[in-house]
Amino acid sequence: MTAHSYDSNTGTTIGIILQTDDGEAEAMKERIVFHKASLGCKLLLQTVLASISLDECADYLWDLKQDVMDIEHSTGQHTWDSYKARDEQPKPDVELSRRAHGLGINISNLCRRVNVASIWIELLLESLTRDQGGSASKGSIVQWLENMKVQAKMAKLDVEFITSRANNQVGAVYNRFAQRDNITMQKISEATNRDSSAMRSLAVLGALFLPGTFIATLFSLNSLQEQPLWVYWVITIPLTLLVLAAWLFWTRWRREDVRRQELALDENVTA
Repeated sequence: MTAHSYDSNTGTTIGIILQTDDGEAEAMKERIVFHKASLGCKLLLQTVLASISLDECADYLWDLKQDVMDIEHSTGQHTWDSYKARDEQPKPDVELSRRAHGLGINISNLCRRVNVASIWIELLLESLTRDQGGSASKGSIVQWLENMKVQAKMAKLDVEFITSRANNQVGAVYNRFAQRDNITMQKISEATNRDSSAMRSLAVLGALFLPGTFIATLFSLNSLQEQPLWVYWVITIPLTLLVLAAWLFWTRWRREDVRRQELALDENVTA
């Protein structure tokens, strides 16, 4: 409603109402006809509009409940078994995240609409209470507003409850992201361990054959070709054992150094 006026002589209210569809206009007519005994009340039209606004909030709340249950069905985070989702197709995590955040925005919009309707009802009741005169139908309008006041309070409770459910689903979607990332990281870690094992095997093979290959290259020189074969083994075997021992010592030292760094980091975090 953009403007209205009340004529106390004729008991009529004239209002200019914009942005109404056919359904809202029909609902308005039905409520006026139903409360035709209160046509002499100057706030009847405003009360009808408050009633329509509250009913629209109830319809919007029902749609949001369906959206929440659909997301709960997709994430599996629910305690009911009889509900059948409107769309049985599994949703990817990105789509679930988008729908969950969109649901939060719609719930915030609904909360604002319910609060506006509640304030409107309070103002109408306050105005009727201050009005000492008026028609005999004022009592029925007051009772109607009191009922709507209770309805608005119940709607607020429903909004709080559905907000909690929506927040739980946002957390569930993020948990799905975290679980998927953990699985991916686990696969990467397993692949890294396999590569590390392969590199370690190559290092061991290199440590075994490199000293022998180096000594064989030396013995291929003209000045050393006359040496007997046992000299080659006497030099190669101790050198190979020395290289393996050095490699094992360095590997163990490096592992202990990494462990000491991790312990120092944990102590700094704890401190």
